[in-house]
Amino acid sequence: REKEAALAKSIIEKVNANRISYKTFTAELKMDYEDDKGKKANNLGVNIRMQYDSVIWVRISGPLNVEGARVLITKDSIKIVNRLEGTVTLRSAGEAQELLKLSMDFATLQDLIVGNPVFLSDSITNIVTTQSVISFASVQEHLTSLFNVFADDYVLQQCKITEKDNDSPTPRTGELTYGDHKTVNGRKFAFQRRIYVEDKSVVKAALDFKKVEFDNVQTFPFPIPSRYTRQ
Repeated sequence: REKEAALAKSIIEKVNANRISYKTFTAELKMDYEDDKGKKANNLGVNIRMQYDSVIWVRISGPLNVEGARVLITKDSIKIVNRLEGTVTLRSAGEAQELLKLSMDFATLQDLIVGNPVFLSDSITNIVTTQSVISFASVQEHLTSLFNVFADDYVLQQCKITEKDNDSPTPRTGELTYGDHKTVNGRKFAFQRRIYVEDKSVVKAALDFKKVEFDNVQTFPFPIPSRYTRQ
């Protein structure tokens, strides 16, 4: 038991040592998206700017860099300007979580974007060590996360999250895969991400980061045209 506890503690420490910390973060990436209802979007251009613990700003553009939407998330609100439909959506953080069926807070969302482990508690079980990969589980109140990290440097390779929802007979599952790790300003960053979420429907997204920067001075412009319809 003691040996197992010591191993678990050591793994957590080494995984957390890879956590990316920053004051600001900016990224340019390409995103492909599809769901099982036939909705599809390829080659979306996405720009992300974050001020740690304060603001997440996202701009999504289609072909020829034509802006489709802009999103501004803070700890207590989310604002979305949809330029294609001429609408503005304003929600409190709680309403947004309800709307998107997300059980993640602001800090978790920032970790997800920057590539830090999400839903990882201080206690882990079911540790399996191979030459190349270390697997373990983190069990929390409503969800279980299974992690794979590379055995040589403890960088995140994959995470599977299963969430029990009392209102739904089938659990919601999500799978995050991380690849093409490169070092940016001393931080190991996964330039390639694959996301798979299965709830009542299936959503797949592929994110390919082109450019990543840390700790540059940022602005978060968010003009709302007065003629847009508020939702």
